[in-house]
Amino acid sequence: MMPGWILLQRLLPRISAWLLLAFLFLPILVVIPVSLTDREYLSLPDQSLSLQHFVSLLNWRAGWLPSMITSIGIAIASSLLATALAAAFAIGAWVHAGRWPTAMRLILLSPLIVPPIIYAVGMVRLWSRFSLLDSWIGVTLVHVILSMPLAVLAIGASLANLDPRLVQAARSLGARPPTVFAKVILPNILPGLAAGAVLAFITSWDEITVTLFITSRRIVTLPRKIWTSIADSVDPALAAIAAVMLLVTIVGLLIRMLVWDGRTPNRS
Repeated sequence: MMPGWILLQRLLPRISAWLLLAFLFLPILVVIPVSLTDREYLSLPDQSLSLQHFVSLLNWRAGWLPSMITSIGIAIASSLLATALAAAFAIGAWVHAGRWPTAMRLILLSPLIVPPIIYAVGMVRLWSRFSLLDSWIGVTLVHVILSMPLAVLAIGASLANLDPRLVQAARSLGARPPTVFAKVILPNILPGLAAGAVLAFITSWDEITVTLFITSRRIVTLPRKIWTSIADSVDPALAAIAAVMLLVTIVGLLIRMLVWDGRTPNRS
């Protein structure tokens, strides 16, 4: 009786984990057969598989390709700017610890606290005064502001593991601030910088609430295009773009696992 109970205790957590993963991922996998439908509306394939909806993504007039290029451009620009600004603030707050850096950190984290709809209304009011509505600069700046909190948290976590005595030792040996940053601080926060850049890119790529308020016809990001397509007519191209994004995500995770396993030394 005891061996069976011990076996159940070992298998039950694994079975529960696999059931939870199936509950989370199986509905996502439905988009793959739907994207291969031969019909003009969202449904499973009827008579044969078709790639027509994937081909429609490459049609410039359909609007999917321009929206993807727009989202990639804005996401890259906002990711670089947000990471640079977040690194500057995180390093400054780490060097000059006190009440003011803590208060500024709370202000920077406010986009995570304030509801997006309230933030969107405020940005419409502010951007209208500076004529930045429906502009590349306006959308990029908003995405920078929204993605900075996550970048600050990621870089701050790396700085928390950095021993301040290393900086003090470098200064005592005559190293100037640029040298201290390049030779001591930067190599130790590279993982945080990479994580912050990835988080900023994902935040910009996925942002929809504020973008809907500050854009009209000139700037159409991919989330806005998806929203418009759902509101106007349910296009099977939605399933195709979802399948493409799912494939890119899986490939990215596999590459990350292969690179990580390749760098991790084997333990005997």
